[in-house]
Amino acid sequence: MQEVYLPENNIEAHLVQGLLESEGIDCEIRGEYLPGAAGELPAGSTVSLWVHEAQFEDAKRVLARYEAGEFAAE
Repeated sequence: MQEVYLPENNIEAHLVQGLLESEGIDCEIRGEYLPGAAGELPAGSTVSLWVHEAQFEDAKRVLARYEAGEFAAE
């Protein structure tokens, strides 16, 4: 598995996970519950999205489209 994206929050993590999965890319959210341990963890511990290395480049292409606003709600 390889880290592919650092969302702003858990809501965006689930949104992007669903987007990647709708494109056939398996995706795992890691660190989802870390905010509950605030003060116990070092600064910079955040939620992140991980994909299989074989799907990393495909995921990056989908994420580039996401960041460009191609998946905006109509």
